[in-house]
Amino acid sequence: MAICSSCGGSGIKRITEQRFRTCQNCLGRGVVQPVSTSIPSTTGGSVVHSLEERAERFKEDMFRAAATSASAK
Repeated sequence: MAICSSCGGSGIKRITEQRFRTCQNCLGRGVVQPVSTSIPSTTGGSVVHSLEERAERFKEDMFRAAATSASAK
């Protein structure tokens, strides 16, 4: 991780003398992660296939969380 060059590591950018905004480059964290140039290998060999699998796992996790939350009430 490297210090954000846009906000100087504070996570906040000065817009005017009395206006501030969250730095969009680092999303307010003050550090940026290096961009990975390699595409991860997937079992299907397709990025779309990988994204579909991730979406399906996300749906399952959300369903489990909702079911757990409802049963806790």
